[in-house]
Amino acid sequence: MSNTSSKMGSKSFFSNILNAVGAGVVIALLPNALLGELLKFFKDGNELLESIFRLVTVVQSFMAFIVGVLAAHQFKFNGSGAAIIGASAMLGSGAIVFDGQTIMLKGIGDIINIILVVIIACFLYLILQGKLGSFEMIILPVLIPVVSGTIGLITLPYVQIITHTIGKVINSFTDLNPLTMSILISVTFSLLMVTPISLVAIATAISLTGLGSGAANMGIVAACVTFLFGSLRINSIGVNLVLLIGAAKMMIPVYLKHLIIAVPLIINGIVTGITAYLIGIKGTPLSAGFGYTGLVGPINALNRMSGDQMTNIILLFVGYFIVPFISGFVVHELCKKFIHSYNDEIYKFEIPKE
Repeated sequence: MSNTSSKMGSKSFFSNILNAVGAGVVIALLPNALLGELLKFFKDGNELLESIFRLVTVVQSFMAFIVGVLAAHQFKFNGSGAAIIGASAMLGSGAIVFDGQTIMLKGIGDIINIILVVIIACFLYLILQGKLGSFEMIILPVLIPVVSGTIGLITLPYVQIITHTIGKVINSFTDLNPLTMSILISVTFSLLMVTPISLVAIATAISLTGLGSGAANMGIVAACVTFLFGSLRINSIGVNLVLLIGAAKMMIPVYLKHLIIAVPLIINGIVTGITAYLIGIKGTPLSAGFGYTGLVGPINALNRMSGDQMTNIILLFVGYFIVPFISGFVVHELCKKFIHSYNDEIYKFEIPKE
């Protein structure tokens, strides 16, 4: 390890972690986002498609490992170091569940806890690398995963309290009149979409259904279009395509570095909340956390609408794709004009370098 690496500042350290999280989320969630819902329609009775569906679903559960490996890459660790950090993140993520003698993969884990474990594992590797001589290959693969993974398992229940607390606040919105509820839930989900907090976990924890689920879904759409229009002029076509399909979680490092983005998120969240109320967009706890990705939100909403099917499809198309995209463009341009610190540059996504 070079002296430069050992003396890196805390800002550079956390920037490396956040960049790894942004890229890791995309790598882990994109296969299912692109193929998952499509495969559901065609996989029945087809063994090959069934297998592909299982694979793209399982990839998600390895998100912690992927984030850990990318973080190690950001720090220029060697191959064994990357494996150690990846394994540590996986162990403490919450995605691995121990049931008696059985070990299972369940969900993607808690992103906040993943970040915490990766920080601990990378810090330990940085201070121990090159200090143990010939014992390094014996001690580090044991010490770092066991220490950071155990800490992760200890902190996991406490970190999950954050999710449950936010869930209780959102659940209190359902006691308000439908329009107010719709706006508040939409704005909240818009603000939380590009954070380490799992919106699917929140929605399922409080069993968010009906208009509340639809408003949450539209809040995620608001976040996606906000980051899409911010990104269009500053990032590569690949980054913009990922945002277009709804994988806005990749922008976690961008959002946390530039919280002024909360302004367009709130405005677009209000617009989509009103839209959800006017159209009557509804959903389930699971669909609440997906936006238009894989058409999960629109399909669930369509199944819960009465009346003429074609009219409903047109309404949902307007609600999901016309109104939010117009709002996203207009709000972005107005924010650039009236907010001094707001510009295209703040949406720059730093792809981990080779």
